[in-house]
Amino acid sequence: MTRQELAEAINAYVYRASGGKQVTAVDFNHVGKWERGTIRWPAARYRAALRAILDVATDRDLGFARPARGKPGDVDRKKFLKTALGTSAGAVLARFALVGSGDSGDLLRAVSGPTADYRRMEQEVSSDRLAPAVDAHLSLATAVVGNQLRTSSGHAVLAEIAGLSAWLAADRGDGATARRRYADAIRHAGRAHHPLLTSYMTASLGHFAVESGDPRQGMTLLDRAAAQLDPSAPSTARAWLASLHAVAYATLGNRQATYAALRTAENATSRPHGEPVWPWVFSFDRDKAARYQAEALAGLGDFRAAAAAFEAVSPSGGPKPRALAQVKRARALAAIGDVERSCALALEALRVGLDYSSERVTSRVRAFRASLPVRTRAAGALDDALAALYDDRTP
Repeated sequence: MTRQELAEAINAYVYRASGGKQVTAVDFNHVGKWERGTIRWPAARYRAALRAILDVATDRDLGFARPARGKPGDVDRKKFLKTALGTSAGAVLARFALVGSGDSGDLLRAVSGPTADYRRMEQEVSSDRLAPAVDAHLSLATAVVGNQLRTSSGHAVLAEIAGLSAWLAADRGDGATARRRYADAIRHAGRAHHPLLTSYMTASLGHFAVESGDPRQGMTLLDRAAAQLDPSAPSTARAWLASLHAVAYATLGNRQATYAALRTAENATSRPHGEPVWPWVFSFDRDKAARYQAEALAGLGDFRAAAAAFEAVSPSGGPKPRALAQVKRARALAAIGDVERSCALALEALRVGLDYSSERVTSRVRAFRASLPVRTRAAGALDDALAALYDDRTP
């Protein structure tokens, strides 16, 4: 049973025990603080919920002991963890779901299940084809959560789907829809009482703003996302967020802050990694951090260093992320005089953008070509391919 699952069960129990009154919800951070002893004596309603959920008779069975006056309390963390981890999450959530029936857990899983698959498909499937399915699923999930699953978990599901819808809208070049969907995702994440999810969605919007040409607004959002992270946040979150900060700082020309953020990302990615921590579906490893490093160096104007950094990055990930990285690498190569190779990379990226209906990729290629002199012999094939965008010819 995870901390978040236990927090969900506690909130459900307290809600029902209070007769449906709105009370302050707990999240996985509260559970972590109980385990660590940071909060040594939870409120009575939370202890009652824990006794019922974990099926123990006393607070001492939970590992809590009321502190004597003037003396610190204590938590037997081994006992607490053993009790919680030995509990069936599915059985608990079925017993204490806000909907009041064991079917709610199945309904939640049914609503949330397709989203992870959609996120994986996004790596390989055209955005034009995937977006209608995701938007339809978002509409369905909104209705289900609004009518039957008004819980933290329900809003967490909505946040994830809305975030994916925002990403797909941005990939299709629909910036207005992307901003609106990201705002929805942040709102739902807040209602889910899940700081890591809220930080993830806030940072995603911040990076979108930076890439859309609004670095100052993006930096404000990235700073907000960093403030939302709990000290116990996984290294994946810190590495990813530091990398986004590095790119934003570079865009603003802040060299010192850029290098500091890159060092933070490098330190975080040097730690051992296991499975990705939700809401991350894919691991954030050194290779991905290196792509952001190369992008940040290019943003600072260190094109030789950026070109060398791109050269060291292995071609991993889905076709669209690789194509975006190719365009950024092409810019660095062109800046140091290797125009022929840069145009070849841009042409490869353009073909990926067309194959996957990614306006994000094709617009980056067009911007790259616009940065070169009008009469560039090495850009002949690229110019032909870009011209074909306007007369339905396939390059």
